[in-house]
Parts: sequence; C-alpha cells; structure tokens
Amino acid sequence: MVLIVTSMSMSNHKQAPFPIHYFYQTFVLVVLCIPMLTGMVQVQAAEKKTQKNNSAASNKSDAKKFDEMKLTDASIWRCENNVIVKTAESSQGYLMLWNNKLYVMSKIDALRGVQRYTNDTYHLNWIEIPDKAMLFDFKIGQRVLDYCKTPELVANSPRMNQEDLMK
Repeated sequence: MVLIVTSMSMSNHKQAPFPIHYFYQTFVLVVLCIPMLTGMVQVQAAEKKTQKNNSAASNKSDAKKFDEMKLTDASIWRCENNVIVKTAESSQGYLMLWNNKLYVMSKIDALRGVQRYTNDTYHLNWIEIPDKAMLFDFKIGQRVLDYCKTPELVANSPRMNQEDLMK
C-alpha cells in the first residue's frame, strides 16, 4: 500500500504556531495506518497458530518415526523433574525421543562400561554410565538432563539411607 500525503497550502493565511494542516496530515496517517497494523497483527497471530499446529503434527510424526525406525525394544528413561526419554537402536544409529522430538545419534568410542552417543546437528551428547544416563548440550557446555534411569536401573541400584550417607 502506497500512502501519498500532500500538505495543504496556507500561503494566504496567517501561520499559527502549530499549523492545522500538520494535525490533518497526522490524523490521516493514523487513520490509514491503524487498519494496516491490525491486519498485520491478525496475520502474525494466524501464522503463530499455524506454526503451533505444525509443530504438534511434527511431534506426533516424530513419535511415529521412532516406533517405525527402532530395531530393538525401546528403553524408557525417567530423568529428574519426571522428564521421559526413549532410546532404541536403529539402522541409522541410536534413536532418542526427547520432548517429542526425534534425534538420531552416532555412537562414539568411550571407556569400558560407558556408552556415548552424539548428534552434531543439535549439539547433544547422551552418555550412559552404569548407574545413570545424562544428556549434555556441548555447544553451551551444560548438562541438560541428569539422573536418567530405566526401571531396571532403579530396581538394581542399592538403597542408601541417611545413616549410610553420614559415614
């Protein structure tokens, strides 16, 4: 939309400290721009709603992809704050479903008893040690998830009471 505003000629009239034609120009600009701005806001709201719907659909498809791609039974890990992570082996690599997003991880050689997987695209490292698993974001250098355990790990881990911790 092109907006052309011309000033009114007031050459024969006495100039006021604030010429009235400036008021009219401003009024015309505001009246013409308000519908344009509200239309932009409505378009942005519609785009956000579409993005939200698309992300929900892609989340469902990631869970379906996980189920279709896995070659082994899925391991369900429960991490701190009740975050759930599913992992399984596939022909493409190690699959990890976290926050309804599918990550394909590559195995990295590690110490004996430690399993380490990485996804360079999303800067993630998944490390499984004998008593828990952790997820790191190596780009920002932070642990994202900690104390992830499968039901088998929970059942096999020794119960420590407060007295044992005090020794």
